[in-house]
Amino acid sequence: MAEVQDSIEVLENRLMRAWLHQSAGEIRNLVQADCLMMFGTAPPVLLDRPSFIAGLERGLRCDAFRFHEVTARAYGKTAWFTGHAELDLSIGARRWTGNFLITDLWRKGTVRRRWKLAERSIAPAENNSQLSDAILALQLWR
Repeated sequence: MAEVQDSIEVLENRLMRAWLHQSAGEIRNLVQADCLMMFGTAPPVLLDRPSFIAGLERGLRCDAFRFHEVTARAYGKTAWFTGHAELDLSIGARRWTGNFLITDLWRKGTVRRRWKLAERSIAPAENNSQLSDAILALQLWR
């Protein structure tokens, strides 16, 4: 389990750095051809891999990122990653910054046995300590 978490965390950082440096080639190496990415706007918007990569040239930028709480769990040939991140994004002149929840589904290939991103969701995280404290109190393992 720890091996999968370490591998996925490395891949997540590689993917975010590729976005930061607008490296379309590295993104192609890490992201499946049929990957969908959901952005938590209102209403939510989906981008497929070609649209995301083309968006790099059309102003979809990640100017900074910092992961905080992260976890990855394997489920057969897939792995779920969830992470809290501070992101500084921009789309043209529009800024989108703050705390976000990133959830990714990684799938291990059958031929090369490499992990590739299959699905991504990026949504703003609500800053509400009363709500998070109430949910934390529900944990049975504490």
